[in-house]
Amino acid sequence: MNEQDKTTPEVLESQPSPDELSSGPSEHELARAEAAEWRDKYVRQLAEFDNYRKRMRGELENVRESVAETVLLNLLTVYDDLNRTLDAPAADDATLRRGVELVQQKFQAYLESRGITRLECRGKEFNPDEHDAILMQARGGFPAHVVLEEVTPGYKLGDRVIRHAQVIVSSEPDDGANDGEQQ
Repeated sequence: MNEQDKTTPEVLESQPSPDELSSGPSEHELARAEAAEWRDKYVRQLAEFDNYRKRMRGELENVRESVAETVLLNLLTVYDDLNRTLDAPAADDATLRRGVELVQQKFQAYLESRGITRLECRGKEFNPDEHDAILMQARGGFPAHVVLEEVTPGYKLGDRVIRHAQVIVSSEPDDGANDGEQQ
């Protein structure tokens, strides 16, 4: 046998027969199966994410309710103190005032324990991040854009303003009005 004869039978044996080619899945069928597998994975991931979103929404609602309950329980103690103050026989206005002052101090301590502080405004430069100007007035001795009076106090929770202070702000002196008064 020559060398060509030796290699030919081996090559023929390693190649699949036409029956073997037709019996296995085609490339197209394999691609469809893989696409169906990926689609199934995708649908499962979407369902998992949707369940996660629903679970997080429920947990967030539970946290909100818990926080609200805690705040309301603390406010109920203040309410009870106010009722006791009003129910107590007051000999005079000074006794009633002292009772209300004690309730106010207790409530202030509660707010401070939660990180709520009152904004200091009077005499400071107007800051739109902390103040709402409800009126501007020209007032001697004050430069423009300074808080003259605090109408409603503002509060911060940590570093975040939770209620702006309503303030009266100084404006530029109205020189035209003063000139008219002198004549």
